[in-house]
Amino acid sequence: MLRRVLRRLAALLVLVCALTGCSQIQGRSFVLVPAQAGGTLPKLSRTRSGSQFEVPRVSPLALNQIRSSASGVALRFDFPQSLSLIQVGPWRDARKITWILLLIPVVASTASLWAFLLRRQVDAKTGESQSSVETNTKAQQFDVARNEVLEAIVRNAPPPESMERLALAVEEQIEGSLCAIAMAPDGKSFLNGKPSAVLIAPNFSDDLQLEMLTTLSSVMVNTGNNTENFRSDTELIAALITAANRTGLNLSDGEVVIGFSGSGELAGLLIVFFKDNPPLDAENATRVLQSASRLVSLARDHWHMHERLVFDARHDCLTGLPNRMLAEDRLEQAMARAQRRKQLFAVLCIDLDGFKAVNDSLGHQAGDELLCIAATRLRARIRQSDTLARIGGDEFLAVVEDCSTDSAARLVGESLISALQEPIMLESKTISLSGSIGIAMYPTDGKHATELKRNADQAMYRAKASGRGQICFWSGDAAATRQKAMERSSSTA
Repeated sequence: MLRRVLRRLAALLVLVCALTGCSQIQGRSFVLVPAQAGGTLPKLSRTRSGSQFEVPRVSPLALNQIRSSASGVALRFDFPQSLSLIQVGPWRDARKITWILLLIPVVASTASLWAFLLRRQVDAKTGESQSSVETNTKAQQFDVARNEVLEAIVRNAPPPESMERLALAVEEQIEGSLCAIAMAPDGKSFLNGKPSAVLIAPNFSDDLQLEMLTTLSSVMVNTGNNTENFRSDTELIAALITAANRTGLNLSDGEVVIGFSGSGELAGLLIVFFKDNPPLDAENATRVLQSASRLVSLARDHWHMHERLVFDARHDCLTGLPNRMLAEDRLEQAMARAQRRKQLFAVLCIDLDGFKAVNDSLGHQAGDELLCIAATRLRARIRQSDTLARIGGDEFLAVVEDCSTDSAARLVGESLISALQEPIMLESKTISLSGSIGIAMYPTDGKHATELKRNADQAMYRAKASGRGQICFWSGDAAATRQKAMERSSSTA
């Protein structure tokens, strides 16, 4: 465009120069007629049809003399038909000078206008190009951040890790914003002894996060009257902004986007606060928030699926108790703590008496129901810090920490047996149940997990052989067995 305008301007200037440098030409054409004999010089005559110029028969030399002798006159011959007499006069006159003087500012103004319009167009195109480049750059940055979030989700990273990266990416995309992500309660987070939402707000102070968490938990945790606290997103944003202002963070406005799980449940809230005014590019902000909310839902669903798979891999599918693999891991951890604290603990192996007869007479469905009832009763008789696991068909394992004496371990065993002996209604029938328990103490009855389990299991079989509802210690029973064996051998001798 610039080159085209410059070429046009140069052409106009050349035209002006040509007009100012030309000469005024005046001309008249004459018809050549033969002259009479004896004539020596050309003679001009006028007729009705025009002018005639009589030329005698002269040599070319004479014609050259005539051309040169006429000052300010030029002759053009179309010999022998006609002769043009051209008089050259001066180009300068008042009219032409006036027009030239008028033309110069017009050309200059036109050129300036073209240059101004061209600059406007160039600036507009440059601004559009820069805006497009910035938009593409931001989109690429958000794609990179989104891929990082997806990678964190795929490798089963905890949601706070992936959501923190997402919150920072949203802040990069929306200028002048602060982002906070509230995840639905996960059953592991508590606030003042009650289930709490999970808040990820990397650029908020700890005090503000605590206030926000209190407000958000009242909305996201089902307590029966949460809907009365905030009737709309606007009221929620106003409450959060008020809390932020109390901590010295001045916020003007905000927006909430709700993320739903695949089953239609609340997955989390994506909250964006603005320090000054809402973003100018509202379309881009909406696109970013919608995409981010989908990532929140995906992170929540994937983590819940991962947690469920891990739970199923480590727990009994029927009773929900830890299975053999998790029980062994818990036993190893208990041994490490006891060794570090110089403490003792007990391992109890519990087997249900008469379960096979109930299972055979009432069927497997009734037997599964009986196992669930027994697991619930046993779980209620030990502390939450202790472990109760189902390691076989009707066999359970309990790891009771901070149990330093045999008498304390026996009290736990008696409590478990009394819980099992309570009558059970199953298919309109009253069923009495009991259990046999073997106990091994750490470290006197074993210094390794495998040894402790084996000794507790052997003690349980001795208790089962002694009758229903019995408790046997591996160390005491083994010592008594050895003593009886020695007495029999001495009497025989």
